[in-house]
Amino acid sequence: MLPRRQPARPVAAGSGLWVPPGVPAQIGSLTLPGGMLYIGKDLRSANGQGVEPALINPRLPVDHRRPDWQGSTVGYWPSYHGITAGARAAYLTWLSGGRQEPNAPISWVFLFFYGLERRALVEAAKPGPAREELPIISAEVSRLLELYGGNNSFRSYATSFLGLLDLYQADAEAGGAPERRPEKWRIPMRLRTGLGEFAATGLPVPAEWALAWAHYHPEIYPRTPATRCPAEFEALFLRRYAARHGAGLTIRATKSSLRYDYYPASAGIGQVQLSTNLPDVLTQAAPRAKLAALVEECTNSLDAYSRYLGRNPDGAGTLAATALLPPELVADAGGELARLAGFLEERLGGQPAVLIDAAELLAFWPTKTPGKVAKADAVAIAQLLATRGVGVEPDVRLGGPVLAAASPAVLFRTAAHQPTAASPEYAAAAVLLHLAAAVSIADGEVSDAETTHLARHLETAMHLSHPERVRLQAHLRWLLAGQVKLTGLTKRLALLDDAQREAIGDFLTTVAAADGHVSPSEITTLTRIFKLLGLDPASVYSRVHAATVGGPANIGATAPVTVRPATPGPSGYSIPPPPSTESESAAVAGESLAPQGVVRLDQAAVAAKLAETAAVSALLGSIFTDDEPTPEPAAKQAPAASIAGLDVAHSALLSALAGRGSWSRAEFEAECSILGLLPDGALDTLNEAAYDTVGDPVTAGEDPITIDLDVAQEMQA
Repeated sequence: MLPRRQPARPVAAGSGLWVPPGVPAQIGSLTLPGGMLYIGKDLRSANGQGVEPALINPRLPVDHRRPDWQGSTVGYWPSYHGITAGARAAYLTWLSGGRQEPNAPISWVFLFFYGLERRALVEAAKPGPAREELPIISAEVSRLLELYGGNNSFRSYATSFLGLLDLYQADAEAGGAPERRPEKWRIPMRLRTGLGEFAATGLPVPAEWALAWAHYHPEIYPRTPATRCPAEFEALFLRRYAARHGAGLTIRATKSSLRYDYYPASAGIGQVQLSTNLPDVLTQAAPRAKLAALVEECTNSLDAYSRYLGRNPDGAGTLAATALLPPELVADAGGELARLAGFLEERLGGQPAVLIDAAELLAFWPTKTPGKVAKADAVAIAQLLATRGVGVEPDVRLGGPVLAAASPAVLFRTAAHQPTAASPEYAAAAVLLHLAAAVSIADGEVSDAETTHLARHLETAMHLSHPERVRLQAHLRWLLAGQVKLTGLTKRLALLDDAQREAIGDFLTTVAAADGHVSPSEITTLTRIFKLLGLDPASVYSRVHAATVGGPANIGATAPVTVRPATPGPSGYSIPPPPSTESESAAVAGESLAPQGVVRLDQAAVAAKLAETAAVSALLGSIFTDDEPTPEPAAKQAPAASIAGLDVAHSALLSALAGRGSWSRAEFEAECSILGLLPDGALDTLNEAAYDTVGDPVTAGEDPITIDLDVAQEMQA
């Protein structure tokens, strides 16, 4: 803190007198504010060669009638006693104005600067008031540097002088990390000495010191996210540094000692050299590499968030922005996130999962069109919920449709390490579950036996991880809560081999018979699904027969089932032989399958089902045209032919990525989920094809993912 301003006082023309900071002085008719001046009759220079250049001698003449405003009469190394009377008038006028006239000659700045050098280098060399003034002198030089730093000579001297002051003050300062200033080119000596102390003692470098080290390191260049979002970058760096390095990095002490050579601007002071016993470790290669990697990692993790704020400068704190934050930072966010968290806890309570209207969840999310969510927003919602330990179904990242306000949704408590992309096993299970659910509700209701069978089969036969089973149970609940459709399944079914198709057909048949009864509507649904699977529709009857005579006890059988002759029971119907084409058509139309009344389809039930939600027959009858996604613009359509030897899905992904040079991880995962691809595997596949075709990778980075558009174009040629 600067001393309290004192009233101006005349200065005796005796020995050279230092005017303390903040104390004004009177020279003739001019009041010189701010102090930090040498005023007096005589003061020898520090090197003993003549008068101190900065000394203002009040007895020397001053010509206020003809001031040298431009300093044209002043030589390279000015001294107050050596300049003309007109130059003294101009210099004193600059001092009286607070040393802040931006167009003043640099000679006046240097002449004042000489006095600061003498006070710091000569008189502060020993304990006393001069040493206590060093922080004030440092602040004054920094102020002058902002005003007159455009002059290269002054910038060089002032910057070097500030480094020397940092070193002088290092021993007296507290052990905290140095302040991170915007002017990173001026590396604080406090940082150098502090790091040297850590190396010499073998102590780890604390996180705050590591952040300052990375901030000032001349070979570490943070990108836009670190500068646009400094608070978030700092918080993320500190957390990940602690997570990765615990108490901190340890530094190897080098043989080279930290020293500082200073060549004063004043001709009255000789060279100053300061040496320490501390190692100089600022630019050590090993810690630099670790710090640079962490800076890059944190920058990448904030890239999507930074770009969002770049497009929406007032978006900080909104859910859309919060969803793009790294998980470590989401917990600290308040505002709208706190309100969403309250909603999630209220709806879930102590339950593992809960069915809600999707509109309740979407009410928290701003959309351009009310009730309609873009694919990228659906990904962001799922990512944001995941940070609260909550999952949602449907989830576009795992192949589900985009949330819609008019549809149900399921919130569920996620398990540890919940996947964010569908594994091949989960993708197959989801397809199978979708088909099974369609069969289960074909008669308008789902029995406990059918639901129990689905759960049992998933847990024992799907070979899914625990987190995948948790999600699949939620997916099942969502399927059974809404209108089950086969939209979007054709592409995924095309990836199954014949054995998998047969297994699915057997499983669906078993599900239909799980409650001991197979309705005509279920027979019709099975027939349609078998056609979709590429299986013989006529085999439905033999499979149903095998499932029903085996009884519920054989629901989970994976080996061939022994079929025994049917025996008439007290109630129910026997399964008829496979019908001819005419009888199958009649069955679809709702006519009797046999004249003896073995099975008669309930025409009213079938008609009601057809009228309700476009019915099973209309729904499944249109899958070959309706299950494909709506064509997108030509730039994103799947290619008709393979690109660079890739399959159709990866070729389509490459075509989509080639549309622009950078993709956030969330956007990339959304594209992969549409095509049924695993993100990491897709990256490897694309880069392998790029190496084979062009000799260079087509993608780089993890978040964001950078696309080499030249490579992509050459692959598509």
